Amino acid sequence: MNEMIIKGVNSQTFVSANIRRTEQFFSQLLGLPVVKRTVHNLDNRLPVITFGFAEHPGEKKRRETITYIEWNPIFYMMPEAGFVDPQQAADGVSSPRAGDPRGRWGAGTNHHLALHVPDRNGLLKWKRRLTDHGIHVTGPYNRHYFHAIYLRDPDGAIIEIATSEPGFGHDEAVLGSGFRPQPKENLIGGRDELSVASETWPEPVETITPHFALRGFHHITSVSSNAERTEKFFVETVGLHLIKKTDYLDEKGGTHFYYGCDDDLSPGSVLTFFGLPGYKPGRLGTGLAHHFSLNVENDAALADQHGRLSRLGVSVSQIQATPYAQQFYFRDPDGHICALSTPSEFTLDEEPGQLGKKLCLPEDQEADRTAIERHIAFRPAPVPVQP
Repeated sequence: MNEMIIKGVNSQTFVSANIRRTEQFFSQLLGLPVVKRTVHNLDNRLPVITFGFAEHPGEKKRRETITYIEWNPIFYMMPEAGFVDPQQAADGVSSPRAGDPRGRWGAGTNHHLALHVPDRNGLLKWKRRLTDHGIHVTGPYNRHYFHAIYLRDPDGAIIEIATSEPGFGHDEAVLGSGFRPQPKENLIGGRDELSVASETWPEPVETITPHFALRGFHHITSVSSNAERTEKFFVETVGLHLIKKTDYLDEKGGTHFYYGCDDDLSPGSVLTFFGLPGYKPGRLGTGLAHHFSLNVENDAALADQHGRLSRLGVSVSQIQATPYAQQFYFRDPDGHICALSTPSEFTLDEEPGQLGKKLCLPEDQEADRTAIERHIAFRPAPVPVQP
């Protein structure tokens, strides 16, 4: 197995039909700051916005980020292969196929992103705040290793908010050493759903206070059609730690495997996969994640991992230089897009106190700023190339 050199989760990237609507949701409702406005490194017709997390005194600085790519055509599907290969991305944006732009989760896609709140009272405050703003919230559920609520972003992507406690170590001394069945009362069919739905914070929550402000990522969950195959890939090939094997709580017969990306299993360093045997493949599009990115320390570590995965037979993209990080893509056995990246450096073109205040473009695109800004403002439909 590879030595643990992956340092955690860098980011998760979603697809939005309307970035302005997405910004209102994350900034005004969830309280996350915008840390970058730019365009996609493979095609400047794709607007991009990135959200970060506020720092809290006495707590470790969290560097995970949530990025959204805007795919706004109403009549056209997103490119099936996503935005990974430069030529395929350009062709897909220039001449998309007619069809539904909305994504559908399934094998080979993300299921949800879980954000981190310290405790259960904070979780209930989020439920009350969100429901008072007209957002449907499911939970709070006891997930045995944390408590959680669930909601959807404006495009339908599933967002979870999860607590720190009780943690992964309370039911086994050696993490990942065996399958741990879930208590019946946590499983579908054993829960009192009316009691769960009725529980909330007793008073309106108009202001996000430091006590329950979102801290960063808790985990990222994707869908696997073969849990054992996915385990072999992420442990033996990618080099993660298997830390938990248990039941999928929301459908009988499924499994839920957890993987650690660093040694201390801190929130934001965990990937999980629902194992749903033979589950149908998903489809990229709005309301779904495009990919997640794991973090390595620097350019040398990235190049080392690129070569190592290639030698192991993993199909990897070229290392791509984005304005703020170096990265490359690969796919898991179900086809889910994954990436390895160096840490994102968003202060290269904005001062720390001014992040997200303006549209930032690479120097070689500054001459086209007016055209790019007009495209972002008016969001014209594509004009597919006719055969």
